Order: sequence, then structure tokens, then C-alpha cells
Amino acid sequence: MKHFFKWAILTFLAFFLEQILTIDGLTFNFSFLLVFLFIIDYFFPKTEQKKVYPSEILPLCYLIVVGLIEDLFQGVIGPAIISKSFTGILLMILVRQLFFNWTEIFKAAVILTFTVIDEAFYSFIVVYFFNYNISYLPLIKGFIVKGLINIPAGLILSWRKP
Repeated sequence: MKHFFKWAILTFLAFFLEQILTIDGLTFNFSFLLVFLFIIDYFFPKTEQKKVYPSEILPLCYLIVVGLIEDLFQGVIGPAIISKSFTGILLMILVRQLFFNWTEIFKAAVILTFTVIDEAFYSFIVVYFFNYNISYLPLIKGFIVKGLINIPAGLILSWRKP
């Protein structure tokens, strides 16, 4: 129950900050940080569990909930659920396949890369299925800025994990 309240409070804070903080009309993508932190916390617990191989069901349910909340804020149901699930599954594959110790530089590269993938996939879905006209150069700059902003927050929140 303690973990449920912890993640409920983190989810509320992330979406609250995401809605309040903007820089020149650019909103942040703290919802990906929720995905990253949940997967890191779930697959690398503080106490080692002997012969227990965690499944992907609980993280996938959390990814869907985070995507649904983000979609409710955007007003269109679907794109964020798909993008969060896609990037979360890719991140779970990466976490399960890596056998070496994560460094802070590697975590920063993962946060930047997966934030850009999440934003690009979300934008692709919105542009392709909902026929929005977007100029691509500012969009790519926005992806990179959001990823660079997520790096310090992600490193601070995932300190001493894995």
C-alpha cells in the first residue's frame, strides 16, 4: 500500500508540474520520467528477491494509466497510451537485456533517447491519424529540449538505482 501511495503522489506531482511549467509554449514531458522511474524501481528492487523474475504486467498497467492521464489532459484518447506503452516496452527490453552496471552517463543517454522516441512516436501518431500540420524542425528541437530537461530530473530521482 505504501508503494501505491508513493506512485500516486509522484504521478500527481509530475502531471501537476507538467501542466504548470512551460518555456515559450514548450511543455515538459515528465510523464516519461514516471515511466522510467517505475521500470527502474520495479526491475531493480532495493531487496534482492531470490529466484523471482518480475513480469511485465504491472509496469504495462502503469504505462497505460500514465498514458491515459496524459491523453485526458490533451483531449484525445489514444496517442499517449500507445507512445508510453511502446517506449516503456522498449525500456523494459533494454533493462532485461543489460547485464552490466548502469553508470550515470548511460542513464542520461537512455533518458534522452527514450524521451525523444516517446515524443516522436506521439507526434507521429497525432500527425498521421489526426492530420495536424506541424513544421518538423521546431518539433525536433522541442524533442531534444524536452529530453535535455528530463536528464537532470531523471538522474536526481533515480539516484543510486541500478
